[in-house]
Amino acid sequence: MSWVFSRFPPLCRLSPNPAFDLINIPLWALAMSTYGYENCVSGTFYGFTKTEFNPGDTLNLQWGAIDDGATPLNITLGRAGGYIVDPIIVGAQFTETSALYQLVVNETANCTLEEYSWAIPKDFNTTNPEYQIGLFNASVLLGADGIALFGWQAWSPDFYVRPASTSTTDATNTATGTASQTSTTSLSPVSVSASVSSSPETESQSSNTNTVGIGVGVGVGVAALAGILLGAYYFMRRRRKARIYSQSFWDGQQHMPAELPATEKRPPAYELQG
Repeated sequence: MSWVFSRFPPLCRLSPNPAFDLINIPLWALAMSTYGYENCVSGTFYGFTKTEFNPGDTLNLQWGAIDDGATPLNITLGRAGGYIVDPIIVGAQFTETSALYQLVVNETANCTLEEYSWAIPKDFNTTNPEYQIGLFNASVLLGADGIALFGWQAWSPDFYVRPASTSTTDATNTATGTASQTSTTSLSPVSVSASVSSSPETESQSSNTNTVGIGVGVGVGVAALAGILLGAYYFMRRRRKARIYSQSFWDGQQHMPAELPATEKRPPAYELQG
């Protein structure tokens, strides 16, 4: 039982009487007892040993009763430093006959507990996972007299609400890391298969490169051939024009001008008179 003593607050210890030993208490008796706690302090949380939760889990809360259950309570979700996030329950009245807000009285152990079970919503915000439960007097107005936390009674220990996938991922990563360190020989086939599987991709890339190169070469060849044909056509056309011009010139030279008649060659003579 030494581990049990180390997990509970020093102000509320298990009774040294074996009759209050948790192992020996029947389940029906536990439902109507203070679970072996004695001399419980008002506003002190007991049995708060689990601090890691996931959305959808149930957080079972129990604390030393405030005014023996006479004070109605607002149960709020908060953060360290006195910051209120959201209300959980407003105006809870704890009684011995209530199934939801239970008041558990054990006069022999001088302990009276208030108990409430909170079902964490499945869509709970886990961005900042650290939270606290705050207890406030519901009979007074929160923030009255200029005091932001007016009516405050107690804060629970810190607890964390994280996504369920976080723990699964961590476990997977841990298992993967362990397996990779088990044997270096077992990694060799993986390396070989990886090399083999990468070969077709390399060949495909090489084939694509060759295809691109051939395409570029064909394009250049076609362009060069077109240039040669265009040059030949231009040359032949110029040569034909030159030949036509030369022929017309020589044809003009062959038609020599005829000698003009004598009457046309000599100007008329006029005889002078005495």
